[in-house]
Amino acid sequence: MGNIKCIKAHHEMEERYIRLELEYFNLEQKELIFNTSNELIKKYKIYPTKIITPRGDFEGEFCLEFHDDYFREAEEFFDELLEKLGVKECENDDV
Repeated sequence: MGNIKCIKAHHEMEERYIRLELEYFNLEQKELIFNTSNELIKKYKIYPTKIITPRGDFEGEFCLEFHDDYFREAEEFFDELLEKLGVKECENDDV
């Protein structure tokens, strides 16, 4: 098997704003992210802003944002999403 990159996650949080950016590197990862996030959106009945940025045929970034997360519902949503995607920790984005 070739050198397949794992899904990378980047997390940002500030007061009531919370964002999760997921980098995918092949069609299977893209479909897994899209399908799992849609399944959890239905389960939690919460509706994030979705931003999709293609970086090639099957590579890109899928971003979920919540702008007024007063009750911090997004945290549980993101935790379950990362668990189902097999992402154990977010990338360190310290500059």
